[in-house]
Amino acid sequence: MSHKVNYNNRPERPDKPKYNPGKFGKVWGGMHFKNQHGLNPVGDANQPVIGTLHIDGKKVDLTFSECNRLIEILDDAKTISRTGTRLGQTSNSAGSPIGFMEAMAES
Repeated sequence: MSHKVNYNNRPERPDKPKYNPGKFGKVWGGMHFKNQHGLNPVGDANQPVIGTLHIDGKKVDLTFSECNRLIEILDDAKTISRTGTRLGQTSNSAGSPIGFMEAMAES
């Protein structure tokens, strides 16, 4: 026995609010990655460039390894932010010259 559903008599859904990328930060809407396999690496790098990261009008060509490093640094930044918030240290008012826990790339 089949059950028939009348989809025409459903209540109307409320309109979605308009999309506001500004509520996520000033550069949130201006970030994207353009895939460009086979570009030549810059400097001493031996891996090919896999694409270009665009952030707020700036362009950075990245290799696969650089993408992995960027992911690690950003993951560390999120962890540091969550830890600082849990500890109640959301500003640099403690007098530390580099702030509470800082994610930096090693040179």
